[in-house]
Amino acid sequence: MPEELSPEKKTPDPGDESPLVEGAETDEELLLARDLAGFFIKTIKAVRFYPPDNPTLKGFRDQLLKKFQHFLNKYPAFVLQIGEFALSFKGRVLYENRDTKSSLAFFFYKDGLREIRFVDGLEEWEIQGMMDVLRGSESINALEDDLVTLLWERDFVHISYLATDEFLEDTPILIPEHADQLRSHLVFKPLAHNVQVDILDEEGEEEADLDRILSQSAGVPSLKNRDVYFLASDELDRLKNEVASEIDSLFVFNVIDILFEILALEKEQEPYQDAVNLLQKMLDGLITLGEFQRASHLLKQLYIVIKTYELKDWQAEALHRLIENAGDEMRIERIGRILEKEEGIRLEDVNDYLVLLQQGSIKPLINLLGELKNSKVRRVICDALSEIGKNAVELFTPFIDDSRWYLVRNITYILGRIGKEKALPHLQKAFNHGELRVRREAVQALGLVGGPKAVQALIKALADRDGRIRAMAAINLGKVGKNAGLAGLLEVVQSKDFQKKEPAEMKAFLDAIGMVGSNEALPVLQQMLERKSLFGIGRKDEARPGAANALAMIGTPEARAILEKGRDSKDESIRSACRQALRTISSREPSV
Repeated sequence: MPEELSPEKKTPDPGDESPLVEGAETDEELLLARDLAGFFIKTIKAVRFYPPDNPTLKGFRDQLLKKFQHFLNKYPAFVLQIGEFALSFKGRVLYENRDTKSSLAFFFYKDGLREIRFVDGLEEWEIQGMMDVLRGSESINALEDDLVTLLWERDFVHISYLATDEFLEDTPILIPEHADQLRSHLVFKPLAHNVQVDILDEEGEEEADLDRILSQSAGVPSLKNRDVYFLASDELDRLKNEVASEIDSLFVFNVIDILFEILALEKEQEPYQDAVNLLQKMLDGLITLGEFQRASHLLKQLYIVIKTYELKDWQAEALHRLIENAGDEMRIERIGRILEKEEGIRLEDVNDYLVLLQQGSIKPLINLLGELKNSKVRRVICDALSEIGKNAVELFTPFIDDSRWYLVRNITYILGRIGKEKALPHLQKAFNHGELRVRREAVQALGLVGGPKAVQALIKALADRDGRIRAMAAINLGKVGKNAGLAGLLEVVQSKDFQKKEPAEMKAFLDAIGMVGSNEALPVLQQMLERKSLFGIGRKDEARPGAANALAMIGTPEARAILEKGRDSKDESIRSACRQALRTISSREPSV
């Protein structure tokens, strides 16, 4: 039977509000307190988020009680100190959040709590009671009750508090032990001296006329005057800021954190699937907002859960289905619409998200590739497809026959990056394409794939009608051909037409020979280095420095000897080329 899943196995969430300790923590008490406080906060979040009758919450409460008992078995008390925006233990901050809308510390602080103390003997009913209070406190009438009063009325045995009265200059006072003791000291004062009618009259009395009551206050206009409802510009701005804070994405990220906690604890199929469905909606929301960094983090968490947790078959199936859906046709189309806007999207984040998708996303991504016009975005998609399509070459090859040359070029690039020999027949088809840019990409791809068949295709390309293709084929032969490609390269450089080639092409062929690194090329290179220039006065022999550089690239003692001999030549151009090549060799040697 698989072991019980624990939220402790969850990867830390970068959206979590609990700050990390700087440096290595060695105090065992502080380490346990930090762990306990972190789970206490997560349990409160779950209580606020999940319906009260859901069995998942019992898992949170049980785990929290175990953590409290473990701590209190070692230490006499756990005292959580409450600041305006921070929760601390023995002066060390365990939690900080300065957003008054979501800060748990501020939630406690605003009602007067300054300290919560848990002592040994803490029982399950007390944990349950505290969570019930925290859930109910969100809907209480601030004029009638507050959090402190609700906690007092529970008569906890092993939980006590330190509170302050804002009218007593923030001086903390110990909380009475019983609700009766509290009520005996309560003093009721009228809320407004000018109000003559009690709006909380005894039961059965006619409901008060609120409009009339308020109008009795001096200088207060009747509510029938609707002008009092208009907001000034500064009030509108403040209202807009409050709305913005309510829909802040941090809230969404905290919800995702809670959902992963639920996945770790839930053992019933229906509520588990509910949590998965909510995660799917969160993922869709992040994509729609262009939050690809957070969307990719969510997917990474899913992969971690699948790999590290002992899941039942139905649990694993639900998570795999969510990951598959993350790259289905509908969502890829949505991503395409977002990328076309090109507004505030970091392409690195897009790539991080796309590489996490499954092979089912390949075809939708290729279709998107054929529609997008931005070359940078297309490159990001190509790179992502190169990753997720490593073992799915067959999904790309039908698109080699596509009528859109730019898509064929992209597919050729991807097949080269994947580097599988099974793609060679399709790359050779691309090499025969009518568009020159596709053929050039095919030559690069052949060099990346390598192997005997690719070498033969590259040798054939040395005689292509396009100079850039010939140069690219030469360089790729130098990289992958070794001795198999050397014969074809030497044949070209010894031909009568070689001296008529453009300097860049000549250099590419000679560099390729140097990259092969074989002494078999030395006689040909020496001959090119030492022969009399075929050009007239004022014309530079481009082959001579290229041959010297090729000898330097080969770098064997025999190649170096040829260069040292040329250094003493009577021909200034030979001496110059050889000296430069020898300096190149010296710069590569490690200094003594």
